[in-house]
Amino acid sequence: MILEQNENIVIIGAGIVGTTLAWYLSRHYQGKITLVDKGRAAQGVTQHAFAWLNVSYGRPDNYSKLRQQALQEWRNLDKLTKGKLDIDWSGAISWHDSDEATQNFIQDHQETGFNIRALTKNELKQMEPNLQTLPSVAAFSIDEGSVDPVHVTETLLAGAIAQGVTYLPEHEVFNIQLKDNKIIGVTTNQGSLFAEKVIVTAGVGSIDLVESLSISLPLSASPSIIAHFNHPDAQPFIKHIISTPEMEFRPVSAGKILCAEDYIDDAPEHSAIHIAQNALSTIKNSFIGTETLNLEKAFIGMRPMPKDEMPIVGTVADFEGLYIICMHAAITLAPLMCQLAKEEIIHGTEQAALRPYRLTRFASGN
Repeated sequence: MILEQNENIVIIGAGIVGTTLAWYLSRHYQGKITLVDKGRAAQGVTQHAFAWLNVSYGRPDNYSKLRQQALQEWRNLDKLTKGKLDIDWSGAISWHDSDEATQNFIQDHQETGFNIRALTKNELKQMEPNLQTLPSVAAFSIDEGSVDPVHVTETLLAGAIAQGVTYLPEHEVFNIQLKDNKIIGVTTNQGSLFAEKVIVTAGVGSIDLVESLSISLPLSASPSIIAHFNHPDAQPFIKHIISTPEMEFRPVSAGKILCAEDYIDDAPEHSAIHIAQNALSTIKNSFIGTETLNLEKAFIGMRPMPKDEMPIVGTVADFEGLYIICMHAAITLAPLMCQLAKEEIIHGTEQAALRPYRLTRFASGN
C-alpha cells in the first residue's frame, strides 16, 4: 500500500530502532509522523546495549551479508549526519578457545568478503600494548566499530524533530485501534492518536501490544549483563573492541570501558554486580595498569529475541496499516533495516533483503 502524503504515521517505541526509523521516514515523507514512548527516548534496553557494530558468526549466509551491509549503512548514516554520531571505527580484535577455531573464524569471514585478517602475537602486542596474556593468533575485523547508543538515539531524535517529527514521551500505548481490520490509531495514557499507519518498535513490549490484536509474536526477553568500569586517572589502557572466550569489552572514553557478560540465572551469586566483579578481576589480570580500575555500575538488559534469533520486519497479514520491527542486534541493524523499511512503509515497495525476515515464516513452521 502506498502511503499518501497527508496520512499519519505513529511509531511506538523511541529506542534506537524507533528513533532511527523516524529519522529516515521524516527525510522523505511530508505527512505527520508521531514518535511515542512510555518513558523517554533510549531509556529502555537501548541504554544497556553493548553497541558493537559487528558481523555475526555461524549464522546463515544471507544474514551475515545483511550485517555487512548494515555496517556500510552506518557509514552512510555517519556522512548524512555529518559525523555527529561519534562512531568509533577502531576495529575489533577477537580470539577463540583454540588457534584452530580462531583461524576458522578468520577464514569463514574472508570467504564472505569481509575485511578481516590474522594478527600474530607481536602485531597484537603493538596494537594493545597493555595486554598481558596474548594468544598465538587473533582476528582483526578492520571495519567493525562501536557507538554510544544513547548519544546516537538522542542525536537522531533531535534530527527527526528538526525534520518535523512530533515526539511524545511519557505516552504509554495501551492498545492499537482498528476498524474493519484497518489501523486507525492507538490509545495511550494521554488519550488517542489517530493514524493510518502504526509501526511497532517497542522491543519486548511489542509482545503485549500486538497480543491485543490476537497476534502471537514469537519473541522473548533475553537477559544480558552490561558492566561499566572506570579508571580514576582516566588512563586509556585498551584501544579496540576485544572479544575473548571469557568476555567482550570495549573502550568508551579515556579510562572508561564497557563489558558484556552472559546472564546465567537469578541466583545471588550470578547477580549483575557479582558477575561484573568477577569480570573486573579478569580485566585486572589481563591488562597492565588496571590496578585502580573500579566497577561503576552493572545492569541486566532485556533484549528482544525472536524465536529463531533472526529479525522480524514487515507488515502483518489481515491488518492494513500495521508494521512491526523487532530484532536482536538492533544497534548494528537499525540503520539498514530502517532505511529498507522506509521504502516499504512510504512507497509499498517490497524490499528483497527483508523477505527472509517476515512474521509469516513462523506460520510455515520454520
